[in-house]
Amino acid sequence: MTDKAILAKIRKCLALAQSANENEAAIALSKARELMEAHGVTEAKLAMSEVEEASARGNRSQRPPRWETILSNAVCRALAVECFLNADGDRTFVGRGAVPEIAAYAFAVLFRRLKGARAGYIRSHLKRCKPGRKRLRADIYCEAWTAAVYVKISALLPEPQPDALVALYLAERHPNLVPVKSRIAQPKGGGVESDFLRGRHAGSSVELNSGIGSGIDQPLALT
Repeated sequence: MTDKAILAKIRKCLALAQSANENEAAIALSKARELMEAHGVTEAKLAMSEVEEASARGNRSQRPPRWETILSNAVCRALAVECFLNADGDRTFVGRGAVPEIAAYAFAVLFRRLKGARAGYIRSHLKRCKPGRKRLRADIYCEAWTAAVYVKISALLPEPQPDALVALYLAERHPNLVPVKSRIAQPKGGGVESDFLRGRHAGSSVELNSGIGSGIDQPLALT
């Protein structure tokens, strides 16, 4: 893999090659070509160097709960990135430039907030449930919470278009990715509908301010 510093230097030279000063532009272009030949950098590899990835910790399970998947999908929808579950069971976001770092931050913020809401919901409404059922009902609450957040994001932002460069990056750097099935909560009996309605109400109260989708210089803002 070509050193990132070399790729950055080539990109800098190519940027200088756009100079209005013809002599400066010619020198910069010549230097860029020289570096590309010396390090075996093709135009495709140079373009792919724009793609970055960043990870955020999730439940660290190879079969994560569905609410975690909905949450990562919401972040992908908001910031036009791709996401996969890495070998550690964490979420890795892939996109151009600094956007994956922002996506990882956004996921971490939402994940932390939802975990807090989940714990509070268990204390308030599920403390008398048996452990197994408590987990399932809390998952229903979380699924409704994340679905409400996803709906809000979908209403705010258009559907992102696929990025061919990111797809090429994933095919080359992570060729063995396979779909991962989420763990779906399917409890029966009393209280489930209330869990869903309370989760939806709590998720609907999450405010997504102008930081989301408005540019890579602003992180996801929540109130």
